[in-house]
Amino acid sequence: MKAKGSLAAPLFFVSLALACAGSRLGTVLPWALSALALTATGWAGATQARAGSWIAVAVFGFALLVALNTLFTSPAYTPAGLYHPLLLALAFVAFRRFDDVAERRGAIAALALGAILAAWGLAQIGFLGVARAHALFETPATYAAVINLLLVPLLALVLCGERRASLLGIGVLLAAALFAADSRGGLIALAAGLGAAIVLSLRAKALHRRSVLIVLGVLAAGWILAAGFRTSGPEAPPTADERAASSVSRLELYDLSWHAWLERPLAGSGYLTFRYLLEQGRSRVPSYGDSGETWFVHNDYLQTLQELGPLGLAALLALAWLPALLAHRRLTALPVADRPITLACASAVTAMSCHALVDFPYYIPVCLLLCGALLGSLDRRLGGGRQLTAVAAPAPPWYRAARAALAVLATVVLVRPLAAEAAADWGLRRSAAGQSQSAAFWLEAARRLDGADWRYHWYAGQFWDGQAADSGKREAARFAAEAFAAGFAANPLEVKNLLGKISVHRRHGKLLDAPAGPGTLAAWIAQAEALAPLSGAVRRERALLGAAK
Repeated sequence: MKAKGSLAAPLFFVSLALACAGSRLGTVLPWALSALALTATGWAGATQARAGSWIAVAVFGFALLVALNTLFTSPAYTPAGLYHPLLLALAFVAFRRFDDVAERRGAIAALALGAILAAWGLAQIGFLGVARAHALFETPATYAAVINLLLVPLLALVLCGERRASLLGIGVLLAAALFAADSRGGLIALAAGLGAAIVLSLRAKALHRRSVLIVLGVLAAGWILAAGFRTSGPEAPPTADERAASSVSRLELYDLSWHAWLERPLAGSGYLTFRYLLEQGRSRVPSYGDSGETWFVHNDYLQTLQELGPLGLAALLALAWLPALLAHRRLTALPVADRPITLACASAVTAMSCHALVDFPYYIPVCLLLCGALLGSLDRRLGGGRQLTAVAAPAPPWYRAARAALAVLATVVLVRPLAAEAAADWGLRRSAAGQSQSAAFWLEAARRLDGADWRYHWYAGQFWDGQAADSGKREAARFAAEAFAAGFAANPLEVKNLLGKISVHRRHGKLLDAPAGPGTLAAWIAQAEALAPLSGAVRRERALLGAAK
């Protein structure tokens, strides 16, 4: 059992690293591998079975709602809607079943990864001339959110009297990384997390006055370290005018999201559909111009209301704020030894919840994973549980059958997008290598494996469109038209497949058995203009249709 438990920390480190990569790449493979490593983490470190709790209801309720919306309600299916909540739930289950030793090892693994990310960010501003550190992430805001999920609980423990030199040293490094990111949302989250930690530590009678000075010293040392690394490079830090413009831009995004919710106030527009709404309503967001792109409102609560409706917002509010409320209510009833970890976890979740007011941490896989782990540790102390026994009572046959059926169904649902992505990637590689027959097989296989994902129809449509242009074969033109039509049917908010269909009928009409007439093409381009009125691609297609008349 001891050898088994010792695997939990390296497996958790691997899971976190893969989630970080998935947060940047936005592809299924790192998400799936992270989930697999996280499952193995839970298996390696589990020593307790847990009873139900309100935190568990919030976690599983939110995860299930996002997954069901993705599968059955949203007009724009995305595998992110399956894997994002999966990482949250798996991390929660793993850490709520850990004992103190496995939990400590998992925390050390997380801090080790945080130290690597912090050093990476400092190297960026110190040696690469980057203005704002972001490590491997796409934005400094995401980087700051990840750092805060490690820094805030560490500082909360320091407030409760933890003064080990190694922990303080990592705290200085993480604080330096946060200042190097220069994220206003990250600094607001840090202040909120520390505020929550002070309130909870006062309630638990665990606050050491000298520790407040130590925390301030850690933050001051971090700021000095970040300032020492910062050099004048090709990238200049944002000016005051640029920061003000960024704030105005977010207000425009808020306005767009709010009006989009008013159009569908009950069901919402669907998980991760805001990007499409931005294309439709760019006139409301002039700061983004004709081509600026974002998937996020920069307010997770407003975006969740717009995408999942009031029920989704209620689920997110419970996930974000219920832990701190429960911790405040039950803290004094806990054993003294459990109070520091409890308030540390609650403070970190509070920091992320405040950051979600101005950024998008609840849409980032690694943030969801870390949040799930913190919630699991918190729930292990606030909820009830029992030790696993050597001989467990056998479950009823119907329960075992239902559990097996659900496991098979979940596996099929999760494996399909992974297999489709692998097939599409291989097909695109074969196409680039000039192996058309192999490329056709794998691209068509991807469409059939996960036909709800518009991307695979688009890949196949582009391939067959190229084949039709090169060979003049009627079958290639027909396959291209069918693929683009299927892609637009799969996601009627995405304009790319509609433009592809218009282009095929315009350019290869003579090869098609039933080419679209001028009236149909005009209706299609009007539909495309409604989806993306300021898109340069739509304008070009409109001009080409006009020239073809």
